[in-house]
Amino acid sequence: MKDFITVRIYFENGQKIHSQSWWKNLFASDFATQLLKHAKASDLQQALHLHVDKGYFDKGKIQWASGEIRHFKHPHIIEITDTKSKVHGFLDQHKALLQAASPVLVKNETLLYH
Repeated sequence: MKDFITVRIYFENGQKIHSQSWWKNLFASDFATQLLKHAKASDLQQALHLHVDKGYFDKGKIQWASGEIRHFKHPHIIEITDTKSKVHGFLDQHKALLQAASPVLVKNETLLYH
């Protein structure tokens, strides 16, 4: 994993996919599921939907994960890891899908144990 990079894509629970028709938005999978399916179809090394108990975006109100139903503003994270070219290719290919999300590149470092 020495030559890999990671991108974290931050979005709200109620994130909509704007490039779909109204009917597809009504019956389609949620944003996280769609992103994971696109990542798998792009043959990326790793894609994770990280669990967030509490947090906030843009200096807003803290959203708490209490119960089974989450507020539409509750933060979510998809983390994707692969080579730089594949990750940037994925981001370019899905630019329209990611318009309302916040992708952040994370520097990867390899830990050496002796």
